[in-house]
Amino acid sequence: EFAKKGLFSPAPVNLGSRCTVFMNSSVKQSQRDGATVEDISAGLSVSVVKNAIYKVIRAGSPDELGEHIVVQGGTFYNDAVLRAFELELGRDVIRPEIAGIMGAYGAALASMKLDSSSILSKEQLDSFVHISKSAVCRGCTNNCHLTVNTFNDGKKFISGNQCERGLGLSSEQNLPNLHQFKRDLLTSLVSEKRGKSRGTVGLPLALGSYELLPLWHALFSALGFNVEVSSMSTKRTYEKGQFTIPSDTACYPAKIMHGHVEELAERGVDAIFYPCLTYNIDEKDSDNHYNCPVVAYYSELLNGNMNVLKRTRLLAPYLNINVRREFARGLYNYLSPIYPDIRKSEIRRAIKKGFRAYDDYMKKVRLEGERALKVAREQGKRIMILAGRPYHVDSEIGHGIDKLANSLGFAVVSEDSICHLTEKQSVRVLNQWTYHARLYRAARFATENDDVELVQLVSFGCGVDAITTDEVRSILESKGKFYTQIKIDEITNLGAVKIRLRSLIGALEQ
Repeated sequence: EFAKKGLFSPAPVNLGSRCTVFMNSSVKQSQRDGATVEDISAGLSVSVVKNAIYKVIRAGSPDELGEHIVVQGGTFYNDAVLRAFELELGRDVIRPEIAGIMGAYGAALASMKLDSSSILSKEQLDSFVHISKSAVCRGCTNNCHLTVNTFNDGKKFISGNQCERGLGLSSEQNLPNLHQFKRDLLTSLVSEKRGKSRGTVGLPLALGSYELLPLWHALFSALGFNVEVSSMSTKRTYEKGQFTIPSDTACYPAKIMHGHVEELAERGVDAIFYPCLTYNIDEKDSDNHYNCPVVAYYSELLNGNMNVLKRTRLLAPYLNINVRREFARGLYNYLSPIYPDIRKSEIRRAIKKGFRAYDDYMKKVRLEGERALKVAREQGKRIMILAGRPYHVDSEIGHGIDKLANSLGFAVVSEDSICHLTEKQSVRVLNQWTYHARLYRAARFATENDDVELVQLVSFGCGVDAITTDEVRSILESKGKFYTQIKIDEITNLGAVKIRLRSLIGALEQ
């Protein structure tokens, strides 16, 4: 009924061409402006079509799609969407009666090429017995809710698991996993305890603090603080701070920061440290070395939206960590009014210790990356660069995709563990982000090695990844490599991810 109303709308509202997930506020505004249900339905149909043509297919003009167009998929059962498609392209479009099940027909045709069928015989169907029950996996803190299907031949099919532990399996042959390696390294810092002297400083294990945790931990420990690090993220972490998130358009790594701050405040720390860093570490790989605005200035948003920070001090100095003298001066000027006994010489020594800890951490990651490549090649395994940002190794943000890749036979490395093994990649865009420069070099490394594939993790709603995704795709496809992108947010259903990775395997085998 909603679709039929849109079909005859005289004035569809303009909702742009963004993904319809973001259009809720635009629809509400249209309602306040007096738009009818018919106009909103038609506007959504037009937006779906424009998003598909210009954002997904990325057609420059209707001519690129040809003169004769056949559409498939259940979406085109919506007459308003079909008509919007015709009007946008200025072409007559053919919609078969079986549009919504053409994929099923395609799968059937593909299965005919196989040597034998696994379909049950009539006799097997007659004696078929199926028992389903629910269970909870206790293999890790995710506590996945499993559905266990048991059949009369004793076989089981388990769904709902985010990794192979839910199946009662271990990662295939203990394949290397740099995401897990980095988590273990950071966990060793979380477990370190210091004697309390000047007070307790809490470090949220999220966003920019993920990679810089060794630096800040060593720095504040050297200054005589007891350092408390928030726990590894879980769904509970997100839920703990969910009510303080001001906008649902923020990426999931930003949303989960609120829960880490809440946790540290509950522990009773004296202060929480998350600085404003316009610039990231300069690795001499890019035209500049910015942090994204969310990573750089999220403490400002936290301070304005979290009541708990009225009771627990948030330390959020603006610092330039690339110029040691400015770094020391800025940190001293910020901390000395709060902690009058701190001396500038202490700050300088602490900064040196902090950078030694950071350099040691990055060295371990790169050495482990090289070891992972060697082990995978000795075992004859494919290698996956699971690339993104440092905070994508967070098991809650990454949803166990690294372990899923292991279970599919991939050795998993991260972009920062292998990008030093190739030359700097020239790109068509302004390369001004530290994390992005690693992505581009990792993509180049993949093109130089036949046994290496790159899968890019993208946080839903990340603006700057509109640039990186196109550039990484261009680097890979220019050398005949497949580009695979996985968008991640707070939704934990890995069904689509499994399909994407298995499709990659299938394409490689062909």
